[in-house]
Amino acid sequence: MARAAATADTWGISGPTFLLAYLLIATAVGVAAARERRALAEPKTPRPVDDLLEHPHDVAYLHGGGELAVYGALCAMHLRGAITTARGSVRAVGRLGPDADALERAIHTTAAGGVARRRLLFHRPVQTALTVAEDRLVVGGFLLSEERRRHIRRVGAWMLAVALLGLVRVLAVVAQARPVGLLVVALLVVTAVAVVQFHRAPRRSRHGDRVLRGLRAEHEGLAPETEPDWHVQGPAAAALGIGIFGTRAVWASDPGFAETIAAPRAIAGGGGAAAVGGGGDGG
Repeated sequence: MARAAATADTWGISGPTFLLAYLLIATAVGVAAARERRALAEPKTPRPVDDLLEHPHDVAYLHGGGELAVYGALCAMHLRGAITTARGSVRAVGRLGPDADALERAIHTTAAGGVARRRLLFHRPVQTALTVAEDRLVVGGFLLSEERRRHIRRVGAWMLAVALLGLVRVLAVVAQARPVGLLVVALLVVTAVAVVQFHRAPRRSRHGDRVLRGLRAEHEGLAPETEPDWHVQGPAAAALGIGIFGTRAVWASDPGFAETIAAPRAIAGGGGAAAVGGGGDGG
């Protein structure tokens, strides 16, 4: 009798049977969580791309966050003759036209006495302009609000519940001095997925991703590989090129200017979108 009890399966379920059931549960929950996260990343009332293009540096913010938007504004101002640059510093000159973007006006005000390019993001006028741009993109359905991103992260609790089930089973099996085998491997994988889902949420909406892909296809002539002449195409095209293709576009079109402002070789050239003061994945 005692021997029969000692050899009984944990919870009355054999190891291979439980492992198969656990993998099926984990797969089903994982698929459901992925669908829910995708649904939460889709805005209910997305705005058309024309609304995005009304503000020349919003594309850059959508693509690479505040830092890329600042680079786009600096390039546009450079082409208009509104700034001078030297050794990573920026100084405002002359006056901006009435059609200047709010971010350009903020940079012009901040750089009136000269400022290091790296410090621009930390000045209140620039931060305010970038915050307004971010809010505009959220309202337009191009970026996800922090509340929506929290909801996306909470979906990770679904996989966490599956991980807890696996942990309880492992502890029960170990308590009976039985080998846990592949169940530990499955538990580690499920736990890793749950942790990633808890800590990661896309910054851009799925609509924002589609818009960027569409702009990239529509404006291939602004790609760094084509080496567009911004002095011919103008400040608006330069801002759009940087917004779509990242800082690689600066180095391809005006390497001398890129060097004077110490622009990195690539910001958001492949697609991540970062918020002011932080980052996020694009999608």
